[in-house]
Amino acid sequence: MTTPYEEGDPSAKICILAEAPARTEMRLGKPMVGPSGQLLEQCMHSAKMVRRECYLLNVFERPVTKGKDGKSCRDGDGDILWTQKGGLTLKGQEASKGCRQRLSKSSAHVVVPLGGTALSFAFGDDRIMKWRGSILQGTDMVSRRKIVPTVHPAACLRGQYLWRHLLMSDLERAKKESETPDLNLPKRDLLIDPTFAEVRDYLTGCMKQERVAFDIEVLNHQVSCISFAVSPELCMSIPFVHKNAADQWDLQEEELIWLLIAQILGDPTIMKIGQNLIFDISFLTQQMNIHTKGPIGDTMIAHHIMYPDFPKGLDFLCSMHTREPYYKDDGKLWRKPWGNLEMFWRYNAKDSATAFELWNVFEPLLEEDGFMQCYQDTVAMFPSLIYMMVRGFPVDTSKLEETKEEVDKKLKEKENALAEAADYPFNPSSPKQCQEYFYVYKGIKPYISRSTGRPTTDDKAMSRILRRFHLKEAKLVQEIRALSKLQGTYLEVAFDKDSRIRCSYNPRGATTGRLSSSKTIFGTGLNMQNLHPDFKGFMVARQEVE
Repeated sequence: MTTPYEEGDPSAKICILAEAPARTEMRLGKPMVGPSGQLLEQCMHSAKMVRRECYLLNVFERPVTKGKDGKSCRDGDGDILWTQKGGLTLKGQEASKGCRQRLSKSSAHVVVPLGGTALSFAFGDDRIMKWRGSILQGTDMVSRRKIVPTVHPAACLRGQYLWRHLLMSDLERAKKESETPDLNLPKRDLLIDPTFAEVRDYLTGCMKQERVAFDIEVLNHQVSCISFAVSPELCMSIPFVHKNAADQWDLQEEELIWLLIAQILGDPTIMKIGQNLIFDISFLTQQMNIHTKGPIGDTMIAHHIMYPDFPKGLDFLCSMHTREPYYKDDGKLWRKPWGNLEMFWRYNAKDSATAFELWNVFEPLLEEDGFMQCYQDTVAMFPSLIYMMVRGFPVDTSKLEETKEEVDKKLKEKENALAEAADYPFNPSSPKQCQEYFYVYKGIKPYISRSTGRPTTDDKAMSRILRRFHLKEAKLVQEIRALSKLQGTYLEVAFDKDSRIRCSYNPRGATTGRLSSSKTIFGTGLNMQNLHPDFKGFMVARQEVE
């Protein structure tokens, strides 16, 4: 049967679920044949899926219109069918009744929702970029079948060219999952809330391994738990804070646990695997004086080297290279009334287990694609960067304070000068107020940004206004902005107690692969990429005896 909202055999093993037919579909009497449908078919072909072997459905039988913010949709009469926060409305449930009936008769092993609305119908949650690629259990709406959500092809047509790769990847996963109706998620033995004897024995066993994955969780600037995985299936989370907010171990037990951890991390023969390990290693070095040695298997760096344009969070990596459903919200939800510390410990353990699995995927890919040398060169920077993070660099605080006073004085002078020069007061830091003053009140033709295509009052625009119209206000706006930048970004930087600045460094923090820096989790430091020339004068070079 073929209608604008249904096509194919209900006995097909894969059901593609879209939102609603568009005008093209209504005119041709066939679903998913417009530009989005054509792109979908291209991606299906790349995923070795055949359209005629799939069952195609729309949640709604008639065209819908999206709200301007994309957070709701309405029918032709203007009735709201779906909202982002509330899901299907009563009208929406009525409008989707036909889809629900057709799905109940379908024998599909896998349902593939395209976009947030279809995902909300099938799963009860519309957060498509969180859940896409995950293998999920559907709600009663889809008779508890497997769900593999993916992005809507229309999103790929709106400039998100990289999403085509996500769409193809998710369709490949759906095809593979269609072979069986069983969920069969990864089996992971996550050991949480262990006794001291269990911790001791497990860590002793880790010392005999050729590679281990580990991950720390930090709460209130302290290690709240640390996990070690000896395989993708077996991992233990070792907590240091218990359910009653008391310490988990007595002093002797905790001392021995940390000594065992230090032995594992300090063993140069054991490979250490993890996600963004430079954070974990530097934190343990700074706070616990534990030094990590041996080869490093960093999943974030490996993925970024091979796929620099894609996100590099562990959730995204899992969605592309493992069968582990999205779980990263568990790191926050344990604080909710329904949450608990066991949820947090399982989250900690799963981070290590999935990192181990990912490294098993990435390691041969690095070799096959010729990126292993690049990866090794990157992780070779770890010791130097960690030393910089731990040591920091001294700053002449007295000179800095003097400069702050001078800048404050100059800034007030420039602000007073602008108040006198301008026909009426406006905020030079406000693009909107600057546009109103120069482009509306002064009648100057707006300068358009090449990157955004919108009017701008950036530094180049102010320079042009000054050059063409000789307006003193434009020069003063530039000077005030420069002083404000110096004051807020570089002179108000937070120091550690020893008058040193410490930053977090990411060896591949930019898409181009260059080093980046940022504040630490303690709120000190600054972004060092674009260090102001004036700030360099505050940095002190000392010959110190260590």
